[in-house]
Amino acid sequence: MTTSTPPSSTSYEPLTAGQFTQNTMWSDLLEQRGLLIGAAVAVIGLVWWMRRGSSSDEEQAARRLVRDWRHVDDADDARDLVGSNLPVIFRPALLAILDVVQDQVHSGFRQIERQIEHF
Repeated sequence: MTTSTPPSSTSYEPLTAGQFTQNTMWSDLLEQRGLLIGAAVAVIGLVWWMRRGSSSDEEQAARRLVRDWRHVDDADDARDLVGSNLPVIFRPALLAILDVVQDQVHSGFRQIERQIEHF
């Protein structure tokens, strides 16, 4: 009994020069993990540095409030100081609260509409 082994055939699609260059370029780039990690750290550092440099209106108002609090002598001065800075400081918090309330009202109306359609 003789058994013959089929010839080993490797089928491949020939690549064009552009496809081969693109494939090797990507594989070479992905092998450079240190370069990719370094580039990501650099981008994150740049974004952090740019955000750190600019302070928002809320931060400036809070700093002004703390700095000017030393010059408050009576209740009228305190009322004027807090009244001028408080809206700027609490505006983002109030907007977030309003968004939550709006979502709750919207979902409540949707539930009521479903109940009306169900009857």
